[in-house]
Amino acid sequence: MDGSEYLNNTEICPFCTASIKNTKETILRVKEEYNYKDIEHLNNMLKVFSSLHLYFSEETYKQIEKITNNISGITDENREFLFSIKREAEVLVNQLRRLKNIGFVALEKENRIADALGAYKIDLGNFAHFKSELSREKANIINKTLDKMLEKARDLSIEISQQKRSVQQTIRNYSKEINIFLHCAGYDYTVSIENEENSENYHLKIKHKQCNNNIGQINNYLSYGERNAFALVLFMYSAIKDNPDLIVLDDPISSFDGNKKFAILNMLFKNANSLRGKTVLLLTHEFSTVIDSLKNMKRLEGLVNADFLSNKRGRLKEVSVNVDNIKSFHEIARENISSQIDTINKLIYLRRLLELINPKSMAYEMLSSLFHKRAVPSKKLSSTDFEDMNEAEISEANNEIRKHIGDFDYATEYQKIIDNEKLKQLYRDAKSDYERIQLYRVRFNQNSSNEVIRKYINETFHVENDFLFQLNPCEYDTVPYFVIVECNLEMLGTNEIETEE
Repeated sequence: MDGSEYLNNTEICPFCTASIKNTKETILRVKEEYNYKDIEHLNNMLKVFSSLHLYFSEETYKQIEKITNNISGITDENREFLFSIKREAEVLVNQLRRLKNIGFVALEKENRIADALGAYKIDLGNFAHFKSELSREKANIINKTLDKMLEKARDLSIEISQQKRSVQQTIRNYSKEINIFLHCAGYDYTVSIENEENSENYHLKIKHKQCNNNIGQINNYLSYGERNAFALVLFMYSAIKDNPDLIVLDDPISSFDGNKKFAILNMLFKNANSLRGKTVLLLTHEFSTVIDSLKNMKRLEGLVNADFLSNKRGRLKEVSVNVDNIKSFHEIARENISSQIDTINKLIYLRRLLELINPKSMAYEMLSSLFHKRAVPSKKLSSTDFEDMNEAEISEANNEIRKHIGDFDYATEYQKIIDNEKLKQLYRDAKSDYERIQLYRVRFNQNSSNEVIRKYINETFHVENDFLFQLNPCEYDTVPYFVIVECNLEMLGTNEIETEE
């Protein structure tokens, strides 16, 4: 008969039937009493214990082997024994971690260094499961090292006291420096550097001058600019600590107003406890930062090198800038008027100069008429009304202009201005992009279809938005490349023009 017939046979041995029943009950009992995850964790623990057998006492290791090889399962006593080993191991590991982190911060609050160091020694009498030869060897190495430190406990105590004073003095100095900066920059906050209880780290605490409580969530209290200012100061101290070979500051103060800009720049480079003397690459698009660095911060004299960078068609050009290159607009205008450039460009500079010193003069009115392409010079009566200048006014204007440009003749220059081919040739022959955009403005007279380009060119044609001090735009390529490309397209019909590098 086959197996199924045998199992269905009513003649089955009663002893076999009882055995099958007992086995089934045993399996069900194991399932009820043992959680799968518990067994899995215990098995993992046994594997770890097996790999660490050299650190266990002989009695402990024998008991682990016995539990591991016991096919009848793990009893409650076995489980408690294994967990007692785990608990001892955790205590020992924590003590070793404390040893690893021993240092100034760990000992700074200890008055008796010898007692404090003694507490770090490992007493295997407290670790019954780890009394092996290897454990004793490792513990002896650690304890002997601590014994050597204990022999020098007095000297160590003196050094730690000195370091405490040094850290406290550093904290006072840093706090004082930051608070002076905040006051000079007009920020209504003070800071303190504190070591939090049970922590190895120092933290910067911020308070408002009108409140004694520390500010917690600074995003809820500080503005974007204020957070940036704090970040810059903290970055400076971080850089001092790390002492890198090169520090890069990418336009760090452009979002601040003038007084705050100088306060931050002064903080970053004011003395030995700053970035002064380190190799710092500071990139900026604001000329005021260059003026402050080269001219206004005398303590940096001889330590700062400034360069003007321009980028055309992927080609980076670098021109050195020194204090003598920082000139007033008045100086630059007179310098360019007396240079070897076309009279039209000279007259543009003269018009801007007259706009600065005497915008109601007859000379200014005559030049304004010229650039607005009026055949007869006129004077402005209102925003919409003009009146032709009389002979006396024309004579007065000519005399004033000829003090600067001796061969000036209105009719001659007028013919050049209304001749687009002549303007195009002057544009092509110009020595700088700055002169080109002035000629572009003369030809199109504010009629550019590109509003962004029109605004930029109008501002360079007038004086109101220029800095009091600046670089000569005929020597430094200050015109953005995208602007000159647009001018090239409308002036010459091409986006490129051959220029001398």
